[in-house]
Amino acid sequence: MLTKTQTAGKLSLLGVHQHLNAAMRACVNWAAIEEHDKILDMACGDGRILAHLNDQLRLTLCGMCDSSDQARAVSELLGGADVIPARMEDIPWRDNTFDEVLLSSPMKGDPQRVLAEALRVLRAGGQFVMASALLSPRSEGEMNRRELMRLMQEAGFREVSFRATGLFGAVIGWKKGNLEEKFCR
Repeated sequence: MLTKTQTAGKLSLLGVHQHLNAAMRACVNWAAIEEHDKILDMACGDGRILAHLNDQLRLTLCGMCDSSDQARAVSELLGGADVIPARMEDIPWRDNTFDEVLLSSPMKGDPQRVLAEALRVLRAGGQFVMASALLSPRSEGEMNRRELMRLMQEAGFREVSFRATGLFGAVIGWKKGNLEEKFCR
């Protein structure tokens, strides 16, 4: 597995804005994002992660949220980013579209279906990063990191790992394919 320290010459996103909450920081800290990547935030909310990334790099930004009003507001905030109302279980983008898929909030819906959709829209060698509390789950029905890692492996993610950042960490999985492609474009 390639780590950020192995991606010499790539921009580190570890210096995050303080307006990101702990779960968002965990996702951003461990995402191996580089210039011109195409990013999907599966639960972009008010667009803070996408806005932060937009300030750091030239990226193609996409997001999903709960309502069309929210999608319109985030899209305008980000200068026309592709943000749409959608369910995590039914990602409305084509297969093999994204370099990274981020999820900083709890999964909504069937976890197996959500993970299958995240894997489907990732390109070969793409990375899925999901925030997870270091302590017990935050709310009823939320999974702990071991359960998430097991489900990710069952869904087909490779090199599944957990990285800690403050009170949160990130469960990270890669789509099967040449991981070197990601870093040698």
